[in-house]
Amino acid sequence: MASLRKPTCDLGQALRAARRSRGLTQGQLAIRLGVTRQAISKWEQGQSQPDLCNLRRLAEVYGCTVDELLGTSAHDPAPGTPGDPIPSTEITPSEGARIMRDRSLVWKHALVSGCLLGFGLAATDTLWHAYDPATTPWLLFVYCAVALLCTAKLFGYYAEFCQRGGTRLAPALTCALIAFASVVPLVFGASPTVMALCALAGFACIVCANRIFAWRLLYQRAWDPREDFRDPWGRKRHA
Repeated sequence: MASLRKPTCDLGQALRAARRSRGLTQGQLAIRLGVTRQAISKWEQGQSQPDLCNLRRLAEVYGCTVDELLGTSAHDPAPGTPGDPIPSTEITPSEGARIMRDRSLVWKHALVSGCLLGFGLAATDTLWHAYDPATTPWLLFVYCAVALLCTAKLFGYYAEFCQRGGTRLAPALTCALIAFASVVPLVFGASPTVMALCALAGFACIVCANRIFAWRLLYQRAWDPREDFRDPWGRKRHA
């Protein structure tokens, strides 16, 4: 219990160094632990200390033990750095590299979803109004081919999403997007009003599916719309 008497400021410095070494922001760490950003900030500034439960969870995130976390001083290497005494077989890949890769997947998911909506509606409009096999036999084929490629790519992303514990809601929203981009306009006549409503509904599906996708990959938990909309740009960096 001697380590518990360590000065609060030293513990705060250790927590900040460990978080930065893992490439995490205060917001991302708060989402992981289920606490507020203010709590993380107070711990790192030495204004308060995390309880034992949160210390254990912090140690899990940083890839060290509670004793190592409490025993870190301003002159010791932070957990996760090359000087850390953790055996090399237990060191996980860089958290920062994982976050960068996952953010790239989130942006790709949004881009491919938008392409699917655009090309799906274009194919539907062409088929309903302007398709002439004699003059443009290739146009509808191009639209459909691109839409199918986007669909295949999206469900490839969802394979990893489900492996990371994601729910089926995001793929279900993508299925709804496909319906709004193709089936619904054809059923209701593909008038300008119908096309506009389908475009808006498809866009709403893209936004919700992308946020569900992002929260599972970036924060390892289910989507919380209220918390997400407070910071829609992905948890800006904090000191």
